[in-house]
Parts: sequence; C-alpha cells; structure tokens
Amino acid sequence: MRKVKFKVVRKDGVLRVSAFASGLYALKYPKNTIVRAMPGTLGVAVFRRRSEAKKFCEGRCFFEIVRVLPIGRGRNVKEVCRDQSMYMLDMFYGSEEINSSCYDLTPMAPPPGTIFYPAVEVLE
Repeated sequence: MRKVKFKVVRKDGVLRVSAFASGLYALKYPKNTIVRAMPGTLGVAVFRRRSEAKKFCEGRCFFEIVRVLPIGRGRNVKEVCRDQSMYMLDMFYGSEEINSSCYDLTPMAPPPGTIFYPAVEVLE
C-alpha cells in the first residue's frame, strides 16, 4: 500500500502550484488529480513526513502543505538546482540550446526528507 507523503505548494490565487519553479516547471496541484513530473526532470518533490514539510515552510506564509499519494518508485537525489527560474532549470536539466558557460549552475542539496516520484495523486 502506498504511504501518504507531503507536497509543499505555493498559493497563486485559487491555484496551487510548485513552490519553487516557474514556467513549464511550475506544475499545478488541484485536489483529486494526478500530477505527473515533466519528462527529463528529477520528478515531483515531496517530503516523507509532515514535520519535514513544516520545517521547510517556516517563515513562508504563502506556502501550503497538501497530502499526496506517490505513484511509481521514489528516488533520493544528491543535488537539485539552486535557482528556480525556467531558464536556469532548462540549463540544469541539460538544454543544449543554452550556453551555460556564463552562468553559475552550482547545485545544492535538497531539503532533508525530500524524495522524488514520477507522479503523485493529490488528496486534498
């Protein structure tokens, strides 16, 4: 049986979108839907425990924590993109159209408790 995980989303009016992503990478999280990661990305980032999600949200009043059920096999990663702009995410994911030589692509470690899934089912 799949175990509930916790997704941190940003409130954008009535929409809930990825907390730290922009453009095509900013996935929407309506209730009772299945959200799939963009092909070629790390996946949908969620937290294993609510306490880890709460700690990540500290001081950010425009964030919300929603319960999700993971779909597919989860994986841990050592590095994520430090910048959330669509341009920098394109570079991080290896877009060949962008010359990254003049940009700082220094990755960072993901927040503690983060795990990535190919898709999630939004429960609330």
